[in-house]
Amino acid sequence: MSFVGHIRDLAAARRELETRRLLVVGGAPDADRSAFLDAVAREVADEAGLPVYRFRVADAGDRSGEAGRTPGEAADAVVEACRGVFVVHPCVVVVDGVPAGAADAVPTGTADGSLLAGLISAFAESESFLLVGSTDAREGASALPSDGCADGWALLARAAVHCDRGDPRAAGPLLRRAVEAHQVAGDRRGEAWAVFLYGRMCRLRGRAEDARRLLHIARERLRAVGERPGEAWACGELARLATRSGAPDPDALAEARRLHERAGDRRGAAWAHLWWTVARADEPGFPWREEFTNVQGRFHEVSDRLGTAWTLHHHALTLARADGTDGVGGTGERRREADRLFEGALALFEEADCPHGRAWTMLEYALRSPAHRFLNGEWAAEIRHVFHGIGDEAGEAWVDLAEAGPSPDGEPPYELACRYPTALLDTLGWTEAGEPLIPRAARDTQPEPRPGFPRPGDRDRPDDSRAHVRLTLLDDVPVPDVPARIALQVVPGPGHPWSTAPLPPLTARATSLGHAEIDPAHGVPADGAEFRFTPHRPGSHRLRFTVEDPATGTVLQQVEAEIDVVPSDPGPHRPTAPAPRPSARRA
Repeated sequence: MSFVGHIRDLAAARRELETRRLLVVGGAPDADRSAFLDAVAREVADEAGLPVYRFRVADAGDRSGEAGRTPGEAADAVVEACRGVFVVHPCVVVVDGVPAGAADAVPTGTADGSLLAGLISAFAESESFLLVGSTDAREGASALPSDGCADGWALLARAAVHCDRGDPRAAGPLLRRAVEAHQVAGDRRGEAWAVFLYGRMCRLRGRAEDARRLLHIARERLRAVGERPGEAWACGELARLATRSGAPDPDALAEARRLHERAGDRRGAAWAHLWWTVARADEPGFPWREEFTNVQGRFHEVSDRLGTAWTLHHHALTLARADGTDGVGGTGERRREADRLFEGALALFEEADCPHGRAWTMLEYALRSPAHRFLNGEWAAEIRHVFHGIGDEAGEAWVDLAEAGPSPDGEPPYELACRYPTALLDTLGWTEAGEPLIPRAARDTQPEPRPGFPRPGDRDRPDDSRAHVRLTLLDDVPVPDVPARIALQVVPGPGHPWSTAPLPPLTARATSLGHAEIDPAHGVPADGAEFRFTPHRPGSHRLRFTVEDPATGTVLQQVEAEIDVVPSDPGPHRPTAPAPRPSARRA
């Protein structure tokens, strides 16, 4: 993605557009900017044989006789119109008149937090070309920051959209590029937001300790640069970490809401209000019906469809699980109202292009509405397909549980036990009809299997008869281009032959699987193998260590470790050792 702060040479702009398919132009009078956009679009369209579509943000409120739309509604109209064009066939789209504030805003809580973020979301996976013209309220000033800084903000917006869609895997590469762009531009504010989004991504992927560390760092950096809404978002994400253990922290969520309100961030306050309500929804006597209605009104005021969708989802879930003391009426009446709310949530998730929310709503709707489920014999396969599309194996495991029903021994399936804390799985309940009451917090993360978690076939094998590889990070939090020491040990169990004899002269071979160097290439664990890991960019880095017996040429064990590298040194910190991922072969 590329931004152009002022009008440049037409040929250079055309090359940028053809290479990256997106160009944002600002810092020029309306007539000059529009003429420039038209010239670029015409050249590209003529050579590629594509049609050109043109939209002006200012015109969106007058379409179909709907004058007087709010800026958010006008932006939504532009995004929806563009989405329809992109889906039909490749073309060249010119969107002019985008306010400068809407062009570089960071959507921290919703997929449609800014007009540019919405355009990026609509443009994803498209073969079309997009040109955006940004207005400038101040005469002679650049509508966008410098090229590197603006590029970083756009990358952050795209990463946030992926997280909102429930696809945090795609956010990692974007965040790494965003950090580089902000560092080059010397933009401390942008770098602080990047650290926040790293922490949010880690929370979504179930990496609680990494998320906690990064969110604490982000909160302090955002506070240091006076970014009060960002500080409130970091506090809210830290509070949501508690839900993973099955014990939410409503007080911390209430404090995050107050911080958003003091910062004048109505959208952030709405999200904090939602998660506070969800955290307390199952408490006896809590007025959840009134609170969900209030939250829905808040999201409507800021035109946040994704927030409204999650509000309807949790409202329906609470209603479907209610014990009849909510004043709605009989079971049939409650079920019909829950069905209506689930259907509304499903429609909004589809409009907001959020497969994560759509899959969870489809699953809960099917579980709470037997008639709906039985109308579709392939209901489980369809939901599993949506989870699979975003790589959410944990979501697929919940669908498997819903199909299989409770296990005879009462133990959770391996695919859930290896991903979620025991405390959360202990809150899993079952209806009299054998339907699971899935913990609310299960939909907050997409956790990966814990490294080294024993498979069912391993549980009967004594662990003390095997040897393990232990990795220890000896230095503080790794930062780009600074070596960090990693110690590798082979630790035999009490029943292993090596426990009573010296280790043989094994060889440990180290390999970096990303943009990093590791030196030396080989070490001898018996002599205390130590490696120097030098990353060249922030983000998550994977390392592979292969332990071999040089006498026989046999590979005894291969492990992989992930190490998080922060954008810059946040201060002294002693991290936990990187967790090895054992392969099928063991010493």
